Amino acid sequence: MPPLTEADIAFIQEHLPSPYNVPERYEEYILPKIQIHDVLCTATKASTAKLLEPLIRRHHHRFFCRIDDSHQQKNAASIVEKIRRSQEKKVGPREPEPMRYDFSNFAEKMTDLGRFRIVCNFLHDVELIENAIEQSQEIREAFIIQKVSSITLRPKLRMSGERSVKFTLKHRARQGLSIEIQVMTQLQEAWDKKDHFLVYEKRRVNPEKDEENFPDYLDSKMFAMSELLFIADQYFELLRSSEEDPPNPEETHEIEK
Repeated sequence: MPPLTEADIAFIQEHLPSPYNVPERYEEYILPKIQIHDVLCTATKASTAKLLEPLIRRHHHRFFCRIDDSHQQKNAASIVEKIRRSQEKKVGPREPEPMRYDFSNFAEKMTDLGRFRIVCNFLHDVELIENAIEQSQEIREAFIIQKVSSITLRPKLRMSGERSVKFTLKHRARQGLSIEIQVMTQLQEAWDKKDHFLVYEKRRVNPEKDEENFPDYLDSKMFAMSELLFIADQYFELLRSSEEDPPNPEETHEIEK
């Protein structure tokens, strides 16, 4: 779990009721509110694993995907930080008003309190999993599905170097209960883990010290590495296609005609 920053501790002391407004006890206030997200996420993960079985069998000759649930429940420190930042964020005249969280509404407003990640081998595998999730009758009956993809977005349209497909699943029977599924390639996950350590955590702890933290433009270099790895993913996809999707001789003959 990431440590609380001084700003987070001050925020807890000001906004949480006693006796939970101290670093030693704030989790006792937060964690009971998100237990249901964890339970729902576990059940959805099991359903998704079953959904992926036919695809895994079809591609049994190679690695297809794995489900990573190592950070299934959003930790309490991250929740505090997200609430605090939402209240502190200032926007310009042309920017949309951001979502404002507080300790009374975060369990209903935050959509990533329960989440898991599906890590794939190739870009094509990401697409297959996207389609499987969107077409799953079990998932569609239980959830309203919202999808945002940053995989193919051009750099100027993305806020960070992350490339992934994010599904927000909003429970139909209980308003305000959501979980998140993130789908990405192995290279995209590798970039994400390195960026989290090299850039994200520095910016999280000292957001006002960018010039000191990144004097060598490390954040810009990480963004550029995301682009290079995306190009690598595209080349690997071409190689995969040549091995697994050989042209149909009849179709080739028709094209030549």
